[in-house]
Amino acid sequence: MSARSQLVRAERGTAAPERRGTLVALHADGADCTELVSLGSRAAPELDLVAPQAPRARDPFHASDAGLAGYAGFSWFRTDDAGRPEPASFGDSLAQLEALVLELAERGGAPLYLLGRGSGATLALGAAQAFPERLAGVVALDGARPDIPGWSERFPIPPELPVVDHLEGVPPWAQPRTRS
Repeated sequence: MSARSQLVRAERGTAAPERRGTLVALHADGADCTELVSLGSRAAPELDLVAPQAPRARDPFHASDAGLAGYAGFSWFRTDDAGRPEPASFGDSLAQLEALVLELAERGGAPLYLLGRGSGATLALGAAQAFPERLAGVVALDGARPDIPGWSERFPIPPELPVVDHLEGVPPWAQPRTRS
């Protein structure tokens, strides 16, 4: 933790003489900050890696993986019955992610990339909508673009921001909107 960002996180620096950038890895619902460390390290070994942990502990009585003896992990935001982000908790996590991004930018201004999985991907895509000027690119694995009435349609992802989103298995309401 730091004075700026209050997210608990795992960090790994590179051995490279000059920083080439930072990859921020955002875990899925029910996981923790360690979930994407190995993937991020292998996928982008030339980048520093920061893996924040979602701020909300999940209810162990409703754990998504009963095989972990009640371990429920952490959640970025709550969802409604259709699986859409609840605006207040989503906005809170988005603000905490932005504080982390600002803190990382102050370290040296190297390009910053987001890698997210599941709800972490949804948060990464929300960041691409909310503060795209602070990001160099986004990779979203198995996560939907956030669908928050009154907000999502007002803040599209700029076409110049590189975004790779894997949408297999994403419900139709969460698919990106196309212009006719």
